[in-house]
Amino acid sequence: MVKIELDSITFRYGDRRRAPLFAELSLTIAAGEWVGLVGPSGAGKTTLLKVMKGLLRPEAGEVRVNGAPLHELNSLAAFVFANPENQIVSPVVGEDVGFALEQAGLDLDTIRRRAEQALRRVGLWERARDLSHNLSGGEQQRLILAGALALRARCLLLDDPLSMVDGHARRDLLALLAEIREEEGCSLVQTTHLLDEVVNVSRVVALERGRVVFDGPPATFFREASLIDALGLEVPPLVRLGEELKRANLMAGREIMSSRQLLGLLGVAEGRRAD
Repeated sequence: MVKIELDSITFRYGDRRRAPLFAELSLTIAAGEWVGLVGPSGAGKTTLLKVMKGLLRPEAGEVRVNGAPLHELNSLAAFVFANPENQIVSPVVGEDVGFALEQAGLDLDTIRRRAEQALRRVGLWERARDLSHNLSGGEQQRLILAGALALRARCLLLDDPLSMVDGHARRDLLALLAEIREEEGCSLVQTTHLLDEVVNVSRVVALERGRVVFDGPPATFFREASLIDALGLEVPPLVRLGEELKRANLMAGREIMSSRQLLGLLGVAEGRRAD
């Protein structure tokens, strides 16, 4: 697992005459944690991920990975861009997963074994010989995740990973991220502007103009209606329904964060519909 600490970092784009995006910002990502990083465009979400990876260097303060100062790229973390096409380097699915392993100097048998394991893990092994550009947006995101898993990344830095997919593909990818975190022991930091994507994370961190304006569990964040509105975000419909039910004293003291919870509270068994 990976712990990332940002200790009083200051970062700005351009020369020192410009105001910094971050000014003495401190934030810790605990080992094995799933953090949802939310906020409006320009708040600094993507920049913060790049600082955690080591793609950008703060002008002041310190970034530590598992307690050690970060002076180069964070080799324990994989950065996943919003548009997966920007990270696909090979025209063939299986070869794309193996590319980074080849660059790392691993032998052919290890490359083949790890690539197969990773592709099976994300449900793409049957597509290993297919052309990468024939994959759907959701499948391309799975391909990038397979590459990270093959490299044995212990932390995934996900920059709006669901922006290119919708419907069932979004739900499937969220479920896959939850499985990877549980089974692989990865830390996850995911940026998004859609709050239904952070319902099941362990912690929400909200940014506004480079400042942390909220840091806590999703259930607490969703009660901050004025803050959510000020950030230009929207509470997920299901969470909003739960709040309405509580205000009507129908489910006092209970949180509704998912359809499974709602069905459970209504006494409807999973997989069945009410008549």
